[in-house]
Amino acid sequence: MRDVGVAKALVVVVIAWSVLAGCAPLGVASRRDHPLLGREVGEGPASSSSWRSPLSDAVPDDGSDAREARLRLAAAAAGAVGTEPIVVGGVRYRFDCSGVASGIYARAGFPLGKDALDSGGLDVRRLYELVRRTGSLRTRDPLPGDLVFFDDTWDYNGNGQMDDPLSHVGVVEEIVDDGTVVFVHRIGHQVVRARLNLKRPSERHDEKHRALNQYLRKASGSWPQKTTGELFVAYGSLPVGRPERLLASAAH
Repeated sequence: MRDVGVAKALVVVVIAWSVLAGCAPLGVASRRDHPLLGREVGEGPASSSSWRSPLSDAVPDDGSDAREARLRLAAAAAGAVGTEPIVVGGVRYRFDCSGVASGIYARAGFPLGKDALDSGGLDVRRLYELVRRTGSLRTRDPLPGDLVFFDDTWDYNGNGQMDDPLSHVGVVEEIVDDGTVVFVHRIGHQVVRARLNLKRPSERHDEKHRALNQYLRKASGSWPQKTTGELFVAYGSLPVGRPERLLASAAH
C-alpha cells in the first residue's frame, strides 16, 4: 500500500510540474512515438541535439499577402492574452501550450488542418514537423506570427530527467527595438506574454531594468531554473501568405 501511495504522489508531482511549464502530459497510455526522434518516447535519454533538423537562417518569402497575414496572427496572439479557452467556429482548442498556439492560428484565419480541428489543436511536435515540411526553421530574424519552440521545460517522458526536446511552444507577437521578442503562450493556468532575448539569454533584465527573458522552468530538486533564452530551440514560420500550401500539407 505504501508503494501505491508513493506512486500516486509521483504522478501528482509530474502533473503539477507539467501544468507549471504550460503543456500538460498526455498520459503514459496515450503517448505517441516522438516523430522527430524516430523511436519510442521513454526508450532512454535523448540529447537535444540528436533530433534537430538542419536550421536555416533564410527568412521565408511566402507571398505578397504574408505581411497582412502576420499582422492578423500578431493581433490574434495579443487577443488571446488572459482568455480561456480559445473557441473558433465552434471548435474548443485544448488549453495547453500547443492548443493555444493552434487556436491563435485558427482565430487569425489559418486553421492547421482537419486533425487540429478534431483534436483541439496540433501538439508541439506536430507543429514543428508542419513547419519543417512547409516553412522555415531558424534561430534568428523572427517574424510576427512565428511559432517559437523550446526544449526541456518539463519531464515529458517521465524518466526523472530534463532531456525532453520540443516540450513547449508560443506565438510571436512582436519584436521590440532592442531585439527582444514578445511572444504569447499558455503557462500555468493562463495565457500570458513573455519575453525572449537571444543576445543575453541567461539575463532577466538589462541595465535599465527592462525585461529580456522570463523564467520558463522553475528550479526543482536537481533541476535548475532556466530562462526562455536558455531553453529556446527555433523560430518557425508557416507559409501564411500561401494558405493553400499550408492547408494541403496539414491535410496529409
